[in-house]
Amino acid sequence: MIPGGFIESRDFSHINSMILAIFNIFLTILGLISLFLVYFINKNFKWSFKAAYLCGISYFTVYIIDLFKIFPKSPTPMPELLYILEIVGCVISIPLIFYSMKIIKEWKNDDSKMTFSKGFYGLIAIAVIIGLCIIIFATNAAMTGK
Repeated sequence: MIPGGFIESRDFSHINSMILAIFNIFLTILGLISLFLVYFINKNFKWSFKAAYLCGISYFTVYIIDLFKIFPKSPTPMPELLYILEIVGCVISIPLIFYSMKIIKEWKNDDSKMTFSKGFYGLIAIAVIIGLCIIIFATNAAMTGK
């Protein structure tokens, strides 16, 4: 759902480029953290469930403010597929929030120390590079209406 992609085709050229860049940085970081959380939740780290809880709230908030046309506002209408995906995202975020909260409350184990392989650091570096490319592409596409 990257601006300028197949799903998000609205024009945000009237919004300040710094605001668009900050918003795109937030969305990209949220997406990347969500992907990495799959690994950490599988490893059963308590902090990962706390992060999942925050991600669920963040996704819900982002989708709601967009669906209710609070931010970002666009002179072009929201594409139907984006509308459907944002509703699905809202619906999915609700059980994520409550399940994460339930796990956090029931947690009994202490977190063990995390160690990462060099390959994992390489994966993080690749994710950062991809994230930067997404931010640049999305901000440029949103500013130019393409």
